[in-house]
Amino acid sequence: MDKQEISEILTRKLGKKVVVRDVTLVGSGYHSDGYKITTDSEAVYFIKKIKSHDIGFEFPERKIMSLLVSHSMAKKHNIHPNSIGVVIKNDKMEFLPEISEDTEIYQFQEYGGVGKSYLEMLNDKANKTDLDQKDKEEIDKILDFIVPIHQTRHPSNDLKRLTALYNDWLRSVIGHPEYLLQLLQSIPDDSLLLKPSKQGEFVALMIENMHYFKNNPDRLVALHGDFWGSNVFFRKDGSIYVVDYSRMPYGDAGFDIGIWMSTYLFKYHSGNKEYFKKIGNYFLDSYIARTGDNEIIHTMVYSIGLVSVMYASTVWIPGIDSKIREAFFYHAREMLNVKKFFW
Repeated sequence: MDKQEISEILTRKLGKKVVVRDVTLVGSGYHSDGYKITTDSEAVYFIKKIKSHDIGFEFPERKIMSLLVSHSMAKKHNIHPNSIGVVIKNDKMEFLPEISEDTEIYQFQEYGGVGKSYLEMLNDKANKTDLDQKDKEEIDKILDFIVPIHQTRHPSNDLKRLTALYNDWLRSVIGHPEYLLQLLQSIPDDSLLLKPSKQGEFVALMIENMHYFKNNPDRLVALHGDFWGSNVFFRKDGSIYVVDYSRMPYGDAGFDIGIWMSTYLFKYHSGNKEYFKKIGNYFLDSYIARTGDNEIIHTMVYSIGLVSVMYASTVWIPGIDSKIREAFFYHAREMLNVKKFFW
């Protein structure tokens, strides 16, 4: 650590001149190292540096979140030794701004333009019988988007780190605050398919799949994370744009493809079986032809299982005939059992 750099950032933060005399490593654990900072005025500070890349710290965003939580917890009580702030370093060290319960949080992005979502377009196709050239052209444009994303590999060559990232993706499907457990907890006691007394069996099946697919770093790729028809838009000129990258920076490509195929699968169970089977097969066969990823017909069932929980409950997807819900849910559950996609 650079003493001059630490002196400058503490001077700015504390509003008084600070000159660091000594930086000493005083503790080293699996996740982090601790440094004692001594100044010319004999003031002493402590710096914690997160160094691990697994077991909760797979992504830099997680490291920041962990320390922000720690900082805010300490600030609430104002007990010595208190927290001064959270620092990031790119070209230079910088303190992150303070946040609180009243902090408003935004994301700025470019505007994609006016378009119609692919889900709306699929709804308009509800009574079609045959797959036509326009259907294929639309899917080809969607594949032009998602295939290059899935061809993006993680920059690390560390096999241990890549394995940790892949396994983190598997855990997150179950444990992420927006995924399986949160979906299940919101399902009411009178649910026909997944009332609380029936949820344990399904969670066990998902955990079985988590273990079945784990330790597969060769399959680790960049993801979209929320890849379904409501996030894909077609402009009037036929070009597309995609929004709402979410939750899963890296994982198995089957996560995105399973979520995408779930829409075709649900509509298949909604009555128009042949058309949505044809369009689903065209998408999946074309994806495999472009990527050579034959294994995806197995790994995609993990996210189909996740989606089936949403369709199983009126809380998440209201207004669906109970027989269609049941057919979709049990179809997804059987795929989880056999570890392979099928119609």
